[in-house]
Amino acid sequence: MTAMTAREIRSPFDDALIDTVPDMDENAVRAAIDRAEAVRERMASMPAHRRAAILNRAAELIDANADALTELIARESAKPVKYARGETLRAVETFQFAAEEAKRVHGETIPMDAAKGGVGRFGYYVRVPVGIVGGITPFNFPINLVAHKVAPAIAAGCPIVLKPAPATPLSALKLQEILLEAGLPEGAYEVVTGDADVGKWLTTDPRIAMISFTGSPPVARAISAIAGLRRTTFELGGNAATIIDADADIDKAVDRCVMGAFSYSGQVCISVQRLLVHADVYDAFRDGLIARTARLKYGDPLETNTDISAMINEGAAERVQAWVREAAQTGATVAHGGDRDGRTM
Repeated sequence: MTAMTAREIRSPFDDALIDTVPDMDENAVRAAIDRAEAVRERMASMPAHRRAAILNRAAELIDANADALTELIARESAKPVKYARGETLRAVETFQFAAEEAKRVHGETIPMDAAKGGVGRFGYYVRVPVGIVGGITPFNFPINLVAHKVAPAIAAGCPIVLKPAPATPLSALKLQEILLEAGLPEGAYEVVTGDADVGKWLTTDPRIAMISFTGSPPVARAISAIAGLRRTTFELGGNAATIIDADADIDKAVDRCVMGAFSYSGQVCISVQRLLVHADVYDAFRDGLIARTARLKYGDPLETNTDISAMINEGAAERVQAWVREAAQTGATVAHGGDRDGRTM
């Protein structure tokens, strides 16, 4: 067994200390799963109206604490506050949607008279909670991607043990406080913090009935290899393309592509990564794209007019810089920027 140590959570923008969380050891992770196991039957038998009420109350509390949550997201992830606020409001909606679905997680009655022998008969099925869910989330949406796992689990009557990204655990922990205040039983949403070992202990524990992972394909493949017959869901990276045709509204296309490419420094799985532009409008689109990109404001994520702030860590900024250099070395032209200032590209 390894010993627990404290992890400092620092702002990617200015390295200011925000808080500390434990790097959990195996005992702590197993204890969190113990607490989830202890409340599993209670969650499974909880009436739909009660689950819906907890989720709706959580949505109200997230909305009431929107300013503080938005600032926390911006500080721990360096996501500009204009985008962090959108993420917070989306989390409100996620819990509202889950509250509605909590009342619809039921089965179906199926007439059997499509076959002669089925006349006068019917079949039916019911849905039941699968058990404890193990969730793993990335850094780029530290509240809403957590909500995407936690809210549906509660709606279905399942406890969830969640491992947030090591760099951005504070929003997930704040959500835990909110859900307890909303009436969720203790143990129904556990947060385990730390590095890859924590994820390994979580996903290999036989009491975890379902694994929900958002992150990179290599990690998903590793989880698949050990998941066995357990249910798994994976949300992985993308390579999103945008097509600009000859009849496109160029000004609108430029604005949408700049936002899609550079929001949160492009650290989004559905960010615009490739542009296919019709030859007839290529020059106009390129010139507009360069001009619009040049107007983006770099700076403190807590300033309301900041468009781009620091990337999540030094390694991420170095990786992007290496990609830019590789592209230039193989024939691409750097039309704007291309340099790195610490963690900001």
